[in-house]
Amino acid sequence: SSGINAEWPLRPGEASGMYVTYMTTLQALRDFGKVSKDDRVLVIGASGGCGTAGIQVAKSMGAKDIVGVCSGKNEEFVKSLGATDVIDYTKQTIKDYCLNESGAINPELQFDVIYDAATNSGGGEDYKNISMELLKPATADNKHGQYVAINGSADMWLRKFTIGFKANQHLMNLETNPEDLQQLAKLVDDGWTNSEGVQEYLKPVIAEELPFTAEAVEKGFDLLKSRRAKGKIVFKMD
Repeated sequence: SSGINAEWPLRPGEASGMYVTYMTTLQALRDFGKVSKDDRVLVIGASGGCGTAGIQVAKSMGAKDIVGVCSGKNEEFVKSLGATDVIDYTKQTIKDYCLNESGAINPELQFDVIYDAATNSGGGEDYKNISMELLKPATADNKHGQYVAINGSADMWLRKFTIGFKANQHLMNLETNPEDLQQLAKLVDDGWTNSEGVQEYLKPVIAEELPFTAEAVEKGFDLLKSRRAKGKIVFKMD
């Protein structure tokens, strides 16, 4: 917690699942995406660990529209976290979602920030190129949309070690620090007031909390590789 608090609302497993995932997401959306009030945010991989974090953290930053990309079976779950709409990737692409009746991209459906927690995560997806088409262009009134990946396509890794990235493309590398952990703890303790005046609180989503045994570790990694985990997988070290 942000202080010593015997009544902190998180269980130890929830707290341990918050450290890397939620700090990664905080830095991705704040420092690279620069999410601000009333932004329109797309979270790719919305039902996984970083995706569930992305929805909640974007909401705490005042994003107005948060669209999650997941399978249809996870739609209600993702909406329960704060997504205002869901793209079922088994039925349509993220580009199809943004097209108007004439088949062109609808500017009103483009995004200020695209947080990609799915590319290069084991399923063969690569959302980078299509995401570039769906970012809002820079105007006199608005900044250019930002694409932030946490795993990144092969060409992004190549750019990282050679010529670098374009200004609106980012490959996230976590830099752990106590200040960001304190900020996350504050969102757990104190929360934020949403646009309707309702107080909301950050709460990590845990898919499974397993004992630290050889059998359970194998089960946990099988679940991770299946890409069906909703939230984080945590191992208890006691």
